[in-house]
Amino acid sequence: MAEHALNPKGERRVAVEERRRVAQMSPEEMRRELLTSEVTGLPNRRACDEAGAALAVAMCDVDGLKALNNYGYDAGNAVLKAKADALRGAGLEAYHDKGDEFLCRGTQIKALVARLERARATLRGRLILVERADGSTLSFTGADFSYGVGKDIDEAEFGLKRHKAEREGRGEIARGELRGITIKIEKPEPLPPELSHSPAIGSAPYREAPLATN
Repeated sequence: MAEHALNPKGERRVAVEERRRVAQMSPEEMRRELLTSEVTGLPNRRACDEAGAALAVAMCDVDGLKALNNYGYDAGNAVLKAKADALRGAGLEAYHDKGDEFLCRGTQIKALVARLERARATLRGRLILVERADGSTLSFTGADFSYGVGKDIDEAEFGLKRHKAEREGRGEIARGELRGITIKIEKPEPLPPELSHSPAIGSAPYREAPLATN
């Protein structure tokens, strides 16, 4: 069986633990879970819909998320979390819709634009670190996003498409590519030869030496 094959017993154990966790929730906790993005911790699209109409709405999505996921989904999720933090830090009422898409609500279009630009500046300057399973560290800077703002979600979506087209025309973004993002991968340093062949670290099992006899 391939190494990446699923483990049915492991899946059943996780499912049982999840059901037990949900069963122990209070009604308030269950509702909060239903309205929260598991990836970013932001309110989700359902929460946004339940909040009702707003005077100003923004839609935005992360640049090059699919290309980032080529480095592992942990990398993509790290950018989504960093963007969520940047939106909150800019004072935005933000929601994680799905994938790389976020929604924001406000009372004035001009104020919403100003806060989105503040969030973009914060995200571009943030160093994002990802510890990978192989022990290496992935770091990148320059993450960014496009956005559109309007009186409703349809206007916001139209504005988002226009903003992305403008940025593509300037060469800032391109479908399936990473532009403006600096990525570094640091691999763990190899063990010195004397340690890599040590019985306690190498492949040979460690055995306790016999006691000396007189």
